[in-house]
Amino acid sequence: MKTHRGAKAFAQRLLTLGLIAVLILTVATLYLLLLKSPTRVYEATDFLGYWAAASLLAHQENPYDQEALLALQREQGWQALEPMYSWNPPWLHLILLPLGALSFRQAAALWFVLNPLLIGLSALLMWNVVSPRRGLAQIGVALLAAFLFSRSLHALLEGQINTLVLLGCASFLALALARRDLLAGAALVLVTVKPHLAYLLLPAVLLIGLLQRRWQIVIGFSISLMVLLLLATWLAPDWGQTYITLLNVPASPLRTTSYITPTIRGLVLALTGFDSGGWLAVVSLVIFVALITLRGRNLDVPTIASLSVIVGLPTAPFGWSTDQILLLLPILQIIASMRTMERAHKCVIASSLALVYAYALWVWVVCYRDVAFVILPPAIGLVWWYARWRVPNEGRNRGQVLSESGSAGPR
Repeated sequence: MKTHRGAKAFAQRLLTLGLIAVLILTVATLYLLLLKSPTRVYEATDFLGYWAAASLLAHQENPYDQEALLALQREQGWQALEPMYSWNPPWLHLILLPLGALSFRQAAALWFVLNPLLIGLSALLMWNVVSPRRGLAQIGVALLAAFLFSRSLHALLEGQINTLVLLGCASFLALALARRDLLAGAALVLVTVKPHLAYLLLPAVLLIGLLQRRWQIVIGFSISLMVLLLLATWLAPDWGQTYITLLNVPASPLRTTSYITPTIRGLVLALTGFDSGGWLAVVSLVIFVALITLRGRNLDVPTIASLSVIVGLPTAPFGWSTDQILLLLPILQIIASMRTMERAHKCVIASSLALVYAYALWVWVVCYRDVAFVILPPAIGLVWWYARWRVPNEGRNRGQVLSESGSAGPR
C-alpha cells in the first residue's frame, strides 16, 4: 500500500515537472517567434507608457520627465504631440525595471507571453483559496472563466499592468491562508501599483490584520513598500515633484473631463455633464472602515476582497474597463459556491454569468464605449450575493483566511 502511494506521488511530481518544462519551452518559443515576427506587438498601447517610464528609471533618469518620455516613445513610432503617460507610482517602474532594461521590441514580446501566465497563476491561486476542489476539470473551469472574460483579453491586448494587481490580491489571499504573513503583506504591494483599484481593498485587509493581531502582514507590507520607494528615489531622486506635475497635466485621469470612465462618476458626467467629484469614494471608504471595525474579527478575507472589488470599481474616482479584470475574484467565488447548490440555482447562476460575459464581449467588440462597462460590477455583485444567499455558510469552510485559520498553527 505504501509502495503504491509512493509510486503515485512520484508520478504526480514527474507529471508536474513535465508540465513546467512544456510551459517553459512554450513561452520561450512564443517569445522567439514574436521577436522574429514583423508585427510590432503593443505598439501604441498602454504598455508603451509603462516601458518608457521603466526604461528611463533603468538608466537612472526621471520616469516622469515628459520630454524624455516623448523622445523615447517617438523612437518607437509614437506620433502624438504628447507622450503615452504612465500615471502609476514609481515603485511600479521599479518592478518593471527588467523590462525597461530591454529594447521596446524585446520587452513587449516578453510581456506579451508573461501576462497570460500572470492571469493563469492568479486564477489558480484564487481557486485554491475559495474552493476545496483540486481536480483537473475544476482547475480547467477556473482557467476558462479567467480567459473567456473579455476584460482579461482586453488587458492582455493593451499590455496592461492591472494583471499585477490581480496577482497581488491572489498571492495575498493564498499566502495568508498558508500562514505566510510576512510574504502575504509583501504581496500586497502589488495592489498599490494602481491606487484607484486598492482604495478599498488595501485598507480593509490591513485593518483586518490589525484587528486579528496578524502584525506580520502590516510589517511585511510596510517594509516592502519602503524598500521599493527608497530604491526608486535612489535611482531618480527628483521623481516626486515631476510626478505631482504630471498628475496636473490636462490629460491626467484626475481631470475627469478628459475621460468618461466606467465609474458612477463617469456615468453621471456622461449623462448630465456634472462632475460629482470623489465624494462617493470617500463615503464608500468610511463605510468600509466602519464595517471592518465592527465586524472585522468575524469576516473572511476572500469575501471582504470580493466586496471591495465589487463596490470599489464603480465608486473609484476614475478607472478603466480593463481594470475590471479584478472581478475574476468574485466570479471564481461564485463558481466555487455552486458545488453544493440545487440544480435550479446552479442554472440561474450559470445563465447569469453567461449573460454578463456575453454583454462584456459585445460592448467591447461590437459597440465599444468604456462607460458602458459600469454595469459589470453591480451585475457580478448581484450574482455573487445570490450565490452567498443560496449557500450562506459556503465561504466559512475555505474562506476564513484571517479568522478561523488564525487560531490554529504557529505564528
